[in-house]
Amino acid sequence: MKRPGLFNEELLYECYQCARCTGSCPAAFAVDGFNPRNILLTYLRLGIEAVITDEKLWCCTTCHVCEDRCPQLIDVADLLCSLMNEAAMQGHIPEKVRASAEMILRTGRALLVSRRVDSIREKLGLKPLPEVPMEEVEGILDQTGMAVLIG
Repeated sequence: MKRPGLFNEELLYECYQCARCTGSCPAAFAVDGFNPRNILLTYLRLGIEAVITDEKLWCCTTCHVCEDRCPQLIDVADLLCSLMNEAAMQGHIPEKVRASAEMILRTGRALLVSRRVDSIREKLGLKPLPEVPMEEVEGILDQTGMAVLIG
């Protein structure tokens, strides 16, 4: 069954397997086994479960270089994002992603800012980091459903 909002898989039939998406992908260079083209092919061959349960899906940085290089103008990063969204809705969130999301939920930042960071910023002549508008962050997390997914 196809969820509302999941991408139109007919877009994938436009792909003629040139592999430019993978050849230009910075994540594919850095992460052994990450291959945007293969992820989309696996979706077509084996179905959504085979893709959303693989943590490598989450290696896409959504830089959109794949789309810049695609001669068929396929929205590869958007398709991968749709798959990540579906994975999250079904509870397949890698622990590191979950930990970052929990940190955002608690502090509004993806990383903890320590006193050391504040002192280094001061020594460099940088202003202190501004306070995070947590009401806005909470509103965004509520509207997107992320707060519920993370718990």
